[in-house]
Amino acid sequence: MKIIHQTGFSRDELEAYRLVVYRNVLDSAHSVLVCMRKLRMDCASLHNAALADQILAYRMSVIKASSTSYLQSTLRKARKGSRRALRGGGELIVDPDFEADDEDKEGLDENEALYGDEKKGEDVEDEVMKEVWFDPEIAEAIDQVWKDLTFQKVLGEHARDFYLMDSAAYFFTEILRIGKPGYIPNETDILRARKKTFGISEERFTLGTMSIHMVDVGGQRSERKKWIHCFESVSCIIFCTALSEYDQVLLEEKSQNRMTESLVLFESVINSRWFLGTSFVLFLNKIDVFKEKLPKVPLEAYYPEYTGGADVKKATKYVLWRFLRANRARLMVYPHITQATDTQNIRLVFGIVKDSIIRNALKHSGVL
Repeated sequence: MKIIHQTGFSRDELEAYRLVVYRNVLDSAHSVLVCMRKLRMDCASLHNAALADQILAYRMSVIKASSTSYLQSTLRKARKGSRRALRGGGELIVDPDFEADDEDKEGLDENEALYGDEKKGEDVEDEVMKEVWFDPEIAEAIDQVWKDLTFQKVLGEHARDFYLMDSAAYFFTEILRIGKPGYIPNETDILRARKKTFGISEERFTLGTMSIHMVDVGGQRSERKKWIHCFESVSCIIFCTALSEYDQVLLEEKSQNRMTESLVLFESVINSRWFLGTSFVLFLNKIDVFKEKLPKVPLEAYYPEYTGGADVKKATKYVLWRFLRANRARLMVYPHITQATDTQNIRLVFGIVKDSIIRNALKHSGVL
């Protein structure tokens, strides 16, 4: 929405996503390599095996300094290979082996706390500059290892055995650019990145002649209790689910299928007493990933009653049927097939969503 209906991302906002992208690519590499070890599968070459060990042992550094000039100076030292903790004039470079603080750890699982922070007991000034350091040598190692035959085999044949974000292959492909000093994420990186939603965030924008107030809520289990009762008077609910997640599991609970969890959530929301009379827009997202995955990973392996094989249209209709069947309240549901990384597709879909909102408003006013 910021890209389509506002002015896009400012430089500061782009830079703020740097840590998110770093985490995404490092989490993804760690997840695949950990799976390889559990399956007792080794890299195809001894050189790549050594690089894999380096990647698994790597933790990102957070560099803090009380002035921009000192921060730039310490970054130059880090780029030359000097990443040990230094102190001078009350300023601190943080060693990558130090643990993350409570604020940064909030909401992260054990695979996501992949960076260091300040040593306990150290006095750090309140006003500090902070920079995240991602070693270019690790970026080069990831670029080499992800091309390894064994790594590719795990991606192709064992992706269902562990959680891996859909954009992992994209970030692996772009890792050398991402690993360059001074990297700033672009809009495609941001659209591909996975950033957990904590609490409630809001955006206001204009859609034609309409003023839209969009509220984004956390989808994780721990977040739902914070928002489910807050939106009794909303005009429209947009429920997003990923078609491609039929073979994936939750981060929060490894035994729970992600699509099944999404169906349960959709059923609880659409039949909730808080949303009587609200229209629903259902986004069946990531159709591009779904098309690519379906021939390789049969949908019927997870939903045996499906009999359409690798036919994308039949598979999409089946998933839609599963969601619409949960609508016991018989509310208006407007389904759309989407690809969130395609801004043209989303622009077109939101034009249709606008018409749905107007139609629902007219209905409630008695005009229709």
